[in-house]
Amino acid sequence: MNHDNDKNKRPDTAPEAEQAQENEAAQPAAEETPAVSPEAQAAAEEAKKAEKKQPANKKKEKASLKKALKSEKFKHGSMATALTVVFIAAVVLVNVLVGILGERFPSINYDMSQNSENSLSEAAIEVVDSVDEPTEILIMMDESSALSNSNYQKVDSITAKMAERNSNITVQYKDPDKEPGLLSEYEGLASGYVLVRTEKRFRVVTSSDLFPAKMDQSTYQTIYYTDINGALASAVSAVNADEMPVVAFDTGHSERLDVSAYKDLLSDNNFEPVDFNLLTDEIPEETQIVVLGVPSTDLDESEIEKLNAFLNDTSTSLDRSVFVVSYVAQGELPTLNSYLGEWGLSITQTEVIEGDSTSYVQSPDMLLANVSEEPDLDGAGSYGYILCPQTNAVDILWESRNSVSTYSLLTSSSSAHLYDVEAQTENTDVTGTYNLAAAGVKMIKGSDGSYFNATVAVIGSPFLFTDTFLSSSTYGNSQYLTDLSRYVTGTTGSANAVYSTPQEMVTYDIAMSGAQIMYVALLVFAGLIPLAFLITGIVVFFRRRHL
Repeated sequence: MNHDNDKNKRPDTAPEAEQAQENEAAQPAAEETPAVSPEAQAAAEEAKKAEKKQPANKKKEKASLKKALKSEKFKHGSMATALTVVFIAAVVLVNVLVGILGERFPSINYDMSQNSENSLSEAAIEVVDSVDEPTEILIMMDESSALSNSNYQKVDSITAKMAERNSNITVQYKDPDKEPGLLSEYEGLASGYVLVRTEKRFRVVTSSDLFPAKMDQSTYQTIYYTDINGALASAVSAVNADEMPVVAFDTGHSERLDVSAYKDLLSDNNFEPVDFNLLTDEIPEETQIVVLGVPSTDLDESEIEKLNAFLNDTSTSLDRSVFVVSYVAQGELPTLNSYLGEWGLSITQTEVIEGDSTSYVQSPDMLLANVSEEPDLDGAGSYGYILCPQTNAVDILWESRNSVSTYSLLTSSSSAHLYDVEAQTENTDVTGTYNLAAAGVKMIKGSDGSYFNATVAVIGSPFLFTDTFLSSSTYGNSQYLTDLSRYVTGTTGSANAVYSTPQEMVTYDIAMSGAQIMYVALLVFAGLIPLAFLITGIVVFFRRRHL
């Protein structure tokens, strides 16, 4: 028996197993802990790490945000964005404000029309500023239809500026189809017309008043004009006037004077023109001027008595007058001429021919009259040229007699001579200054103790009243006749006269030519605006490039 083998027994396990057993003994008993999967264990470890790092990350994020806000990159980039947004917002805001202000304050809109047709004239401004009671301007059209019409756009602009300038003036659109009662209520009112009214009276401004048409005698073509300022301002002045002197036109002697233009002129300047028959009718009440416009037949004694009673009526202390308009081919009117002699005047069958080439137009019988300094019509020296074609000579018989004083109103130059119409002879040897119009004036005491003037005036040229010359800006005929009418009715300075000259209506409405408009459009839209965007883009690009 091998004792060595007894003493050294063979181990039951290998050394590696024994080492493993020893290790297991050194560790806590594994059987006492529940089993955990590797994935869950990894997730738990990550959560612990995140929990530990979280405060540090938040702090780091705050520091990074603060730094980013202060960075040059953020400053330049956000500034460019902010400027862009502010610029766009400003452009939109300016457009909105301009639109609102343009509607609320029409006068801020720039007037680029050829003759400032969208702006108030100086005479219209004076009238508008004088309005002190509620005045309505009713445009008899649908508003959308009016604003789509180039002509009525001007009416809208002028009336809006009137209302803006004086709060007593209001403007409304009235569609005749929806309010037909207005057309029947006011005589002469129609679609496209303008009704101007106050509590005192009303005036209807027709489309022909706003846009008059006239025949060009040289070309026989119809020329269209605009007189919006004059027509509307005259209507506003008329409906606000305290007094409306009546001018009565005799129709009983086949008068040959075309009085239509003179009537329009009177209506525009606060007179009330009416027709009557001197032979069969009484002179209308409130009349202050009786007009005998080139009568073809002579007056009888009953008519002379009516004129005398009219001029010498002391029941009212209103200035009054009789206008007699003559013509070189009128013929003899002995009764009328005898009556004129009582006022120191006489009509002769002679025509004044001008010898000074600077004192006539085209031909020597188209005289440019000189305005006498006395009587003072409150406008002497401001009339420019007054054209008196084919003028009868008016003789002044004496300077003063029977409380009547005579005055020359219009004269020729000192180089004029006479043509005898009846004998058909021209006396060029005798030259001098001749009267083209003259007046006899008598001062009369009224029953109330105050004095008034009675006037008989003779005007030698019917063509002084012709529409061609009254509407022309070249001649001062309209202003002179208005001032003369005011003088003989004692209404000088009592109301605003509206001197207006219709402007020819042209196919273009802008004060620039088509080429100029195209140039400006190309410059602005094809040049300046793209250039502004290009420069802005380049600046932003280089600023951002260096960030």
